[in-house]
Amino acid sequence: MGKAKLVWGGIVVVALVFAGFLIYQGKIKKGESPAGVNQDGSGAGKSLESVLPQEEMPGGDLSGEDETDYNAVCENGEWIKVADTSGEISTVKGKLRKTYPDDESNAFKSYRYYIEGAENLGITGEKLFKLDYLEDREVELQGVKNAAKKEITVSQVKCGGKETDKSVLDQRKAQMNWLAANINSIASQKAKHQKWTIDIVDFVDEKNVYVEYYDTVEDDENSDIEDDTSRRILVELTAKSGGAYDANVSAYWEMGEDDYVLKTGTDKFEEAESAASYQYDPEDKTWERID
Repeated sequence: MGKAKLVWGGIVVVALVFAGFLIYQGKIKKGESPAGVNQDGSGAGKSLESVLPQEEMPGGDLSGEDETDYNAVCENGEWIKVADTSGEISTVKGKLRKTYPDDESNAFKSYRYYIEGAENLGITGEKLFKLDYLEDREVELQGVKNAAKKEITVSQVKCGGKETDKSVLDQRKAQMNWLAANINSIASQKAKHQKWTIDIVDFVDEKNVYVEYYDTVEDDENSDIEDDTSRRILVELTAKSGGAYDANVSAYWEMGEDDYVLKTGTDKFEEAESAASYQYDPEDKTWERID
């Protein structure tokens, strides 16, 4: 009897959610805005998140249906179509930023994204999930601007600046490949169990990088090692002839209970913004941009 009630209750909940979705869709088709939702959709998250799954919300995350290689598209400086817009098209440049609930001081906290540059604007429109892949990158964005509201309805976007500079991208790849091949001689300590393998390289600029690495014993499913062997170093790279580098380690961290703990040196870039982060696949010996 208890199971029957549970199943029936589940059916009722699903029916209510579906009904709420149909009501919302009906209002949108009539040109109405549900309570708490602006015509530009900027308030949709607050009014619908309790009824609809995130992926079904206007501008929500539909990335599971999108197989675009955004890293390649970004590096090639190709336009990414976001949505159709009507009106006079304007172009703005700057860093694409995402807003977060805990950032109450953000002037654009009612928007999902905004662009930070010579002119700061909140971003509105449809299919905004596509902008997730370009967070914190230098972009050129086109859309219909509303100067009074300090917002722009996005039509298309592409990467710019260092994000598309082939000389910078090639240099990063050369540096990362060299780090991956030489991490066991660069690391502040010898690996306790097997050997060090790079996990993440985080660029501060074109010379200074944070490198996270681990002892490959962690890849052994039969291992009974209890400690976390992850380590982190801050390295300054200076190019030498023949494709090699001088690596000066200025800070060293070991993994604590919840995060890295600084053991030696000074984290002189603690407040600096990351330029780009990459994760290494040791089997394929390839790098994937993750931030």
